[in-house]
Amino acid sequence: MTSLRCEATRWALDDGDDFYPGWVEVHLTDAHGRQWVFFDKPPIFGGGDALSPRAAYPIAVTIGCTILSRTSDPDGSEVVTVSTGGRPEATEGDRIEFDVRPDQLVEP
Repeated sequence: MTSLRCEATRWALDDGDDFYPGWVEVHLTDAHGRQWVFFDKPPIFGGGDALSPRAAYPIAVTIGCTILSRTSDPDGSEVVTVSTGGRPEATEGDRIEFDVRPDQLVEP
C-alpha cells in the first residue's frame, strides 16, 4: 500500500488520561503549502512504539493512502492527488483527499 509521509507533532492526551492506546496529532503540508491536522490512534500513523506521551516530538510517520491521479501544476511540477480513505480525516472539513508532491509518498 502507498503511504503519505507526515509528522506527528504531539501526544494529544494528557499523561494522566487512562485511554489506551491514546491519540496523537499529525500534520501534513500539501503541495499547495496548506497545513492539515489529523488526530487518531498511533497505529493509524504507522509510528508503532515510537508514539507515546513521553516521546520527543516531532516524529516522522505515515498515513496509508490511495493514489487517485497525477497531474502537473502551472509551473510543471507533478502533483499527486491521494485519498486517505476516511481514516484519518483532516480536522478541518473532514477532508480525505489531498494534493501532495511525489516525494511525500512511499510507494511499494
